Amino acid sequence: MREVRVRYSGAQLMRTDFKELLDICERITLMGTIWRDNEEGFLRQIFEIRMMEGQVIDSINDVHFMQIEDVLSVREEKGRVIHTAVVRNYHELGLIGGVIETAVVVPGSCIGRSEAVVIIRGSPEGCKQMVEGLRLWREPNSISVVDSTPEDMDYFTKDLTDARITAFAAAWKMGYYENPRKSSPTEIASSIGISRVTLTGHLRSIENHLASLMAKRLNL
Repeated sequence: MREVRVRYSGAQLMRTDFKELLDICERITLMGTIWRDNEEGFLRQIFEIRMMEGQVIDSINDVHFMQIEDVLSVREEKGRVIHTAVVRNYHELGLIGGVIETAVVVPGSCIGRSEAVVIIRGSPEGCKQMVEGLRLWREPNSISVVDSTPEDMDYFTKDLTDARITAFAAAWKMGYYENPRKSSPTEIASSIGISRVTLTGHLRSIENHLASLMAKRLNL
């Protein structure tokens, strides 16, 4: 697996439409992507949002490319209020990964007033395609590449079997997690040559695994 980190300076960001967000947020950090809605053109994601002093979370809804769906937790750190929230992200950068199946933007990626760091993991070719998309949007300040990402950094897939990952990948690509669903468990199971019962067991294990990680991250 390859990891690529693409960095933009705060000055670069303030010359883009992200200025609208950074006028009210000091930093917004990706914690996970729940699903991609291709019809309406948004990503449903979980972000940790560090507000600027005096700003409230509802201000996010005034940013033209973001919408708060739910606030999961609130805490204070060094005088700043930090929210963990489910967000609809309509920004054009979210479209870059729509046709790239072998690389993803992973948790820890962040946009802040000092800099933005986009962390990409996947195959060398997938990472290359993702970086090319970012460069078409804006030329980065720097790009760093790491081959063979350490296993302990693979936060979401650690301890999952290849069979479960294969089942999830098939379900995702066939629109199982879209609303409304675009495929049934029977159709997905047939596409990868397993039974419906086996598929649903794999997906349930994946969902329980991700829920457990999220609960730990939120100290629940």
